[in-house]
Amino acid sequence: MDENIVSLFHQTSGTPLVLLISFTFRLRMDSSEAGLDRIEAQRSTGVYHDQSKQSYAPINLIERGIVRVFRALGFLQVEGEAATPATGDTENVPEFFTNIRFSDLFDLASEYVPMSPEIVSAVSAGEKEWLEVLRSYGKPMECLKSDGGYSVLHLAAVWGRVETVKRIVSECPCLLLEKDSRDQLPLHVAAHAGHIAVVEALVATLTFVSATLSEEEKERVNVYVSKNIDGDTPLHLALKGDNVKTATFLVNTDQRASFLANKDGISPLYMAVEAGKVSLVKAMLKTTKNDGLEGRDSNLISHLEGRKYLVHAALKARKKDMLSVILEECPTLDDELDEEGRTSLSFVASIGFLNGVRYLLHRSTKNVYVCNIDGSFPIHIAAEKRHIEVVNEIHRRCPNSIYLLNKQGQNILHIASKRGKVEYSFFNHFAKTELMEKQDVDGNTPLHLAAINWRPRTIIFLLNDRKQKCKFTRNNSGLTALDIAESNQQPNYIFMERVTLMVLLLYFPTKDSSPNYVSPYLHPILEILLQKKITRRSDPPAGDKNKDYVSTLLVVAALVATVTFAAGFTIPGGFNSSGSYLGRATLASDQKLVYFMIFDILAMQSSIVTLAALIWSQLGDPTLVHRSLTVALPSLFFSLLCMHVAFYCGVLVAFAHVKGLVIFLNVSSAIFLFLMLFVLGPHVFLQIPGIPAIFGGYFVLFILLVDEDTDAKASPGKDLIQEKASS
Repeated sequence: MDENIVSLFHQTSGTPLVLLISFTFRLRMDSSEAGLDRIEAQRSTGVYHDQSKQSYAPINLIERGIVRVFRALGFLQVEGEAATPATGDTENVPEFFTNIRFSDLFDLASEYVPMSPEIVSAVSAGEKEWLEVLRSYGKPMECLKSDGGYSVLHLAAVWGRVETVKRIVSECPCLLLEKDSRDQLPLHVAAHAGHIAVVEALVATLTFVSATLSEEEKERVNVYVSKNIDGDTPLHLALKGDNVKTATFLVNTDQRASFLANKDGISPLYMAVEAGKVSLVKAMLKTTKNDGLEGRDSNLISHLEGRKYLVHAALKARKKDMLSVILEECPTLDDELDEEGRTSLSFVASIGFLNGVRYLLHRSTKNVYVCNIDGSFPIHIAAEKRHIEVVNEIHRRCPNSIYLLNKQGQNILHIASKRGKVEYSFFNHFAKTELMEKQDVDGNTPLHLAAINWRPRTIIFLLNDRKQKCKFTRNNSGLTALDIAESNQQPNYIFMERVTLMVLLLYFPTKDSSPNYVSPYLHPILEILLQKKITRRSDPPAGDKNKDYVSTLLVVAALVATVTFAAGFTIPGGFNSSGSYLGRATLASDQKLVYFMIFDILAMQSSIVTLAALIWSQLGDPTLVHRSLTVALPSLFFSLLCMHVAFYCGVLVAFAHVKGLVIFLNVSSAIFLFLMLFVLGPHVFLQIPGIPAIFGGYFVLFILLVDEDTDAKASPGKDLIQEKASS
């Protein structure tokens, strides 16, 4: 009989293998209609599918004959008793599911019973005796549920027990469509766990069953698009578990699953792009040419659910090859906006991915002139995020883009001045253009915005050319940049505010035409020195906020006074204990010891002055707090410097003959002085009206090292200033 069927198959060369499968299933469906394959609704205790299989003997005999034909044709190979897939282009027909009928898939249990711990552990471990343990439990297999809502097939699938899965499918095929408490099929849990062998077995079973079904019937068993409680398909879960091999297999099984979105609006295609899986994305997009999606571009967008801004995801992953794959397959995705209303060029400008910017500009420059929902263009976003290389690239490809304005009427120089912390080369180039003089809707120039946001280093860069006319430009409130800085300082000491004011005073000439006015061609420091008064806000700080500050200064001043007082009576070399010079310093003739005593005395006296000044601040008068700090801070700073010099001279007195120690002393002392000048010096000098002008050059060098912070917390009065400037 086998030889005759084989001969018939060869005579109909080109007859697909599916005809044989179709023949088998037609026989099954006919027998089902005749009532030969009806399953008892309620099975008695201990009666399982092995009994019901006996009623299928006629059909099974036919199927086994067909399987033998498959083997004779080379579609199946057998080693011993185990059927293994044969190599070839046709689908394999594993022996473990040749007894499955379509009607069996929907023979679900009407009620469920808890699964015993013995069954859970036996099935999870894949023990050979698991079936005996289950039978001894006395309950039908399809009725059993674990605490998490798992069936026995779920348990075997999640632990990757492929042989157990095959046996369960053969015994109880309805569990293929059984869902757990999270609406997950066994294929969901196997895909998330990454057990590719289990996924292949489940897919092979369902493929075999649905081979001869109608489209409507196929949808009933299409588990690849089935979603769990979170809207995730098996392909979603495979990607969430980073199981690329499993995901690729599922993509090749059902193309539609790649474009379905979960409840978060995320499709597997978007997940693959975001994860940077280039090969997987290629596999997903290649399927658009199959499965009736030949339209490539428009059809892909119409079939793609959820987030469609795949280009943004590829740019975020910084994968240029991924970007190329997506845009070659679907060029119009370049025009999609993300959830914040940004174009792909605006998004890549915000993250500073220069190669991505170059790629998009090479394809098209149209998005350079497309603004986001907030009115910002890509070049504005790049300037705001301080990606100057992106600004330069956009400017190079589209030179006119520097004239674009956002909704506030601001150009790139406005935005960069507001943000601060931008390289000197940027301002050196654009501050020499007409952009420097332009005013936004509030009348503010870039210099105004730098003053409003307390950007001292940016102000230096903007005013590097002393002939800038923007110094005298007034905004809609009639204020220059200097007016804004002077009138909006906070009552308590804010470091960046004081530094900003100092820089503006350094570059601004006197504002009146008094006899003290000096020509603007002279150095600005001289102009400031000749002013009658430096305009600055001198409101006394709040007393409660400065109690801890004053207490700290008192402790430091007292400590310096104590140490220097003791050092005056324990001088290097000691005192003569006999002779006519009894009680005198042994090294009194050494000039270095004289310097030691001079600076030690100055340090002690300055610290005492500090203590006396700080006593004023404890009298309860807020005005005295401000005035006492004006005296105390410079005095304490001077005492610390003198204390250091005294120590330096004292060490030289005792160890001048040790050259190595002297070299180390000189180097460490130079470093200390540098730190004192650049850490504590500005804090002290900025408290004294007029002093910053004297040390103008020193402060310019210091400001170049200041880190301009864009955090609003760094300047509590910024919002108030912006409100005043726009009112």
